Amino acid sequence: MKQMLLVVFLTSTMFAPASWAGQREAAMLREAAQNTVSVAQAKQLADETAVTLSGVIVKRIKGDHFQFKDGSGTIEIDVDDEVWKPLRLKAGDQVNIVGEVNVQSGQAPIIDVEKLEKIPGKHQQWQWYNQH
Repeated sequence: MKQMLLVVFLTSTMFAPASWAGQREAAMLREAAQNTVSVAQAKQLADETAVTLSGVIVKRIKGDHFQFKDGSGTIEIDVDDEVWKPLRLKAGDQVNIVGEVNVQSGQAPIIDVEKLEKIPGKHQQWQWYNQH
């Protein structure tokens, strides 16, 4: 009986962090969906504020960091490899991003990207049409 209780306890504590992380991400995505902002507005927001932005990738800075711009300015974004590599993200791509403002003391804010969607341009639409 004690072994059974131990197994139940260990299993519940093992999956609790994953469940919590999933709930936190879902809440962040809901908040961001209602908070579409410009780069200039994002730079004024508090740390961990969920946001949605639309704009263009200017360049890859290094690793998984890119420069992003819209009509109001530019900001650095941090996009995990598993998000940007399958999309072949590059300079000039128009994108919608969902993430959180990350404010570190003494540094310019950046956006930690959770979700990224490329917006097809005319070239990409014709490429799709010619392939199908």
